Amino acid sequence: RGYLIAAPSVFRSGVEEAISVTIFNSVKETTVQIQLVVKGETVSRSHGTVLDKGTIKLKVPSGLRGQAHLKVWGNRHLAEEGYIFHNYTTVTIDSKGSSVFIQTDKPVYKPKQKVLINLYMVTSDLRPVNDRVK
Repeated sequence: RGYLIAAPSVFRSGVEEAISVTIFNSVKETTVQIQLVVKGETVSRSHGTVLDKGTIKLKVPSGLRGQAHLKVWGNRHLAEEGYIFHNYTTVTIDSKGSSVFIQTDKPVYKPKQKVLINLYMVTSDLRPVNDRVK
């Protein structure tokens, strides 16, 4: 028996993050619960059922920054088998950032050819940033 939890090491404030859960050699559905804890206070929680593998979404509240604990545990009906795993890790919560997309007029250039570039800067919800880059 074993399990694998895959989650980002940096969570973005105000974004719904995906946590991937794999339970090896699973024979029954397992209820997986996830909590995001900041300074001892649970700021977000989510849960779902996983048979072999699945993804559970966790909404990170807006306005958070800094370190947090991501706690994950799985259990079946407590009368049957109890907890099958419980673990936590430290993650960083950062404010929403912007992304830069770079577009060129061709995929490959020959030496001394002029390179034409467009830069697009967008917020995390893919809206354009109004600052012009010159």
